[in-house]
Amino acid sequence: MKGKGCDNRSESVEDFVTALSILLRGSVREKLQWTFNLYDINHDGYINKEEMTDIVRAIYDMMGKYTYPALKNDSHKQHVEAFFRKMDKNRDGVVTLDEFILSCQEDENIMRSLQLFENVI
Repeated sequence: MKGKGCDNRSESVEDFVTALSILLRGSVREKLQWTFNLYDINHDGYINKEEMTDIVRAIYDMMGKYTYPALKNDSHKQHVEAFFRKMDKNRDGVVTLDEFILSCQEDENIMRSLQLFENVI
């Protein structure tokens, strides 16, 4: 008999394997859609500034003290604004999956970083 904890762990392992498979073997669109879903915290189909701010702030909290020069207190706000200037094509305050994919495909650095996973295995 499986306990509730076992079911959750199985789902976590399955989610991890699925994510790894997408990152290693998925198409560019699948990789970008997976990435978009990470940022779309409430899964409503849009990335809004609040979601992006929460993510960027968490990343800065983890890594900020290890950067040189040290990050300024409002660096996360600047990062979010830059993200929206680049990604929010119709300037409606949210980034859709289509806007995200189009913006990423236009960025050489993002496309190059996606290709890094292809050579892992």
